[in-house]
Amino acid sequence: MFYLYFHCAGPGEILIDRNGTEVLDLIEARDWALTLARALVERAYGTHDFSDWHVYVSDEDDDEILLIPFSAVMPTIH
Repeated sequence: MFYLYFHCAGPGEILIDRNGTEVLDLIEARDWALTLARALVERAYGTHDFSDWHVYVSDEDDDEILLIPFSAVMPTIH
């Protein structure tokens, strides 16, 4: 088990995860980061540009574990 923090940041803005989340492994951490990014994009769709945003997943010492770009969950134009 890991206790990780999922901070979201973009140009001039940062959303700090002060509570953290317990995950089983890095796969679950990646999945949670993608879920978080997807939720933020869906709630603000069309009103906010998330193209330069990332989810920074860090441990209790604030060491970066994963970096997930919001572009991984953003809709694409075909």
